Amino acid sequence: MKYRLTALVALIVGCFFFSHSVYADTMAYSVKANIPENQIDKSKTYFDLKMTPGQKQDVSLTISNSSKEKATIIITPNIALTNQNGVIDYNQEKAKQDSSLKVPITDIISDKQKVTLEPQETKDVVFTLQMPEVAFDGTILGGFYITKESTDKEEKDSESVQIKNRYSYVIGIQLRENEQTVKPVLQLNDVKPTLQNYRTAISANLQNTQATIINNLEVEAKISKKGSTEVLYETTKKDMSMAPNSNFYFPITMNNQPLKAGDYTLRLTAKDQTENWKFEQDFNISAEDTKKLNKEAVDLEEEPTDWLKIGLIIGAIIIVLLGLLFFFIHRSKKKKQEAERLKKLRKKKQKQKRDRSDEHKKMKKRPK
Repeated sequence: MKYRLTALVALIVGCFFFSHSVYADTMAYSVKANIPENQIDKSKTYFDLKMTPGQKQDVSLTISNSSKEKATIIITPNIALTNQNGVIDYNQEKAKQDSSLKVPITDIISDKQKVTLEPQETKDVVFTLQMPEVAFDGTILGGFYITKESTDKEEKDSESVQIKNRYSYVIGIQLRENEQTVKPVLQLNDVKPTLQNYRTAISANLQNTQATIINNLEVEAKISKKGSTEVLYETTKKDMSMAPNSNFYFPITMNNQPLKAGDYTLRLTAKDQTENWKFEQDFNISAEDTKKLNKEAVDLEEEPTDWLKIGLIIGAIIIVLLGLLFFFIHRSKKKKQEAERLKKLRKKKQKQKRDRSDEHKKMKKRPK
């Protein structure tokens, strides 16, 4: 089986963006953003644009091919998502958007492009933005995901390679109409058993419903049996981020323990620099879930043998068997005693009958 190792190569400028181009010996091409005049902070090398309702604007990226061969570069605008590690992700082209996201960046920017560059050639690639007519507060967030299209020769050469290195860039694009602060709102949606990297876990869906980035997010989650406060499993994670209007499944690890069917309660607290959230939600793990997920899980620990329980069960079985044995012996003895009694009674009756018969014979022989 072949494994693909995808290395996402980019620079992070600020607290949440990939941006400036990187030049490395292993990279055959480079990318940089051409910063326009309406950039909010011109020291940033990703797009952070202040725009107005209905405004139309072109933005461009400069792509350079530093190799000695022709290269085709694919540039795809994507919405910003939050992955299960609590990291803002820009590289998923066909991902399902969050229910709270009203204006995805893919609705207001031109489609992805392919650009072919000759050796040592540089080109500007232009994308057109068209802001919605209705004004809004907060942030529309996305990113340009840039990859090199593999040639036929590269595909053929890679067939014999088990580990493939594929390099890519991401350049963030943030659009705002004002710099008004939007208060984040976090909510807990469903809770369900799942597998994380083929290991048993409970996943809690957290949703950022507002058009603002949540930074320095810390989450603490604890699982107990319903009606109990005893913590069975818990996970704490710090320094996470969430994209505006996005959701992700926060995994509570089970330390390779098998899932057990039953009713449970999740108690979860979360906080960033300014806000605190507290949630409590009951959920169920069905027998069907345990059968399916435990079968697919790897490194699952077997439950330790409960010798006390086994001893009690065996003891109870022995007591029941002894009871049954005593019952049958006692019943058999009573039947035997009853048979002996009846036998004696029959003998007694037979004797009495013989005695009466003899007496009658004697009476007949007496002289009259």
